[in-house]
Amino acid sequence: MKILDKGILLLNICVVIATLLAYLAPVIDPELTWTISFFGLFYPVLLILNLGFVVFWIFKKTSYLWPSLICIALGYSQLKGFIAFNSEIIEQGGETITFMTYNISNASFGYDKKKKNRDEKKEAFIEFLKQYKETDIFCIQEVGDYAYDILKKTFPSHHMYYKEKGAVILSKYPFIKKGEIDFGTITNSCLWADINLKFDTIRVYSYHLQSNRISADAEKLANQTEIDQKKAWYDIKGMLRKFRNHHLSRSRQAEKIEGHAKKSPYKNILAGDLNDPPQSYTYHVLSELGQDAFRERGYGIGTTYAGKIPLLRIDYIFVDKALKVNTFDIIKDSFSDHYAVSSTIEFPEGNTEEEQ
Repeated sequence: MKILDKGILLLNICVVIATLLAYLAPVIDPELTWTISFFGLFYPVLLILNLGFVVFWIFKKTSYLWPSLICIALGYSQLKGFIAFNSEIIEQGGETITFMTYNISNASFGYDKKKKNRDEKKEAFIEFLKQYKETDIFCIQEVGDYAYDILKKTFPSHHMYYKEKGAVILSKYPFIKKGEIDFGTITNSCLWADINLKFDTIRVYSYHLQSNRISADAEKLANQTEIDQKKAWYDIKGMLRKFRNHHLSRSRQAEKIEGHAKKSPYKNILAGDLNDPPQSYTYHVLSELGQDAFRERGYGIGTTYAGKIPLLRIDYIFVDKALKVNTFDIIKDSFSDHYAVSSTIEFPEGNTEEEQ
C-alpha cells in the first residue's frame, strides 16, 4: 500500500475512534471526565468525515471502507438525533395542542443606532411572530425588557409567565400553578407552569441552560490573518476551559430539572435551549423524561442553531411518553441565532382528565 494510502487509513482510524468516543458522551457524567463530551459536540462533523472515507475507499480500496461503515452502523441511534426521515401522521381523533419553543436572543435583531432602522426591524420581527399568535403554548428564552415589550404587544390574549431571567411561558390556557427552578445565575433559568387545557392538565417547562460562550472566541480565532502560535494555543486552552466549566454547569442544571419533573403530578412537556447536542449527557438526562419531538416527527437535518458553529441541534421539545407527537417543524428565520421549533401534540382518547 502506498505511503499516502497508509496515512489516509491512519487518519480514518483516528476519526473512527473519535466517533466512538462521541457515542459514549451521552452516558458519561462529565464530572468523571469532560473530554469525551467534547467529541459529542463535533459528532456531525465526524459523521460527515466517516461518510467521506466510505466514499473514498469505494473508489480506492473497498476492503478499507469497513471501519467507517461499521462505525456509522453502530451509531445508528445517534444518527437519528441528527437527521430524521419521518412523515407527518394523520390525527387519530384525540385533542391536540400546538406548541413552540424559540430562543429569540432578546430580539437583538432589532438593535440599530438609527431609530428608523430600529423601528423597521422591530416591526418586521413582530410581523414574523404574529404568524404564530394562535399557538396554544409558546416557550421563549433569552427575553429581556426589550423583547418582553414585543411579546406583550404580539400576544395580548395569552397568559404570560416571566421572571426577568430570560425564560417565558405563553399560554392560551390559564395557569393553575407556576414556579422557577433557580440555577443561581442571572441569565439562565427554567420556569414551569401547570396549565389547565380543559380536557387535561399538563406541566410545561421552559428552560435555557448555561451557554458555552465560545462562539465569539472561535470566530475571532478563525478570522486571524496572521497566527501567533503561542497566543492561538492560549486562546484554545481558554475555549476548552470555558466549555468544560459550562458543560459541567449544564449537567447539574439538567439534573435539577429532571428531579423536579419526576415529581410532577401531570404529564410533562419540556422545551427550550439546551445548549448541547443530542450526543451529550444533558440531552440524555432530559430525553429520559419524554420523547424527542424531532426524532418522532422530524424530517431532514435537525440544525436549530443559526450561529457560526455549523450543524448544531440544541433546541428541543421533549413530550411525555403518554402523548403523541403528530408534527414537527424547524422554522428557518433570520431574527435570532436560533431557529424556532414547533410541534403538534395529541392527547390520545381515553388518556385525558375530565374537564376541571
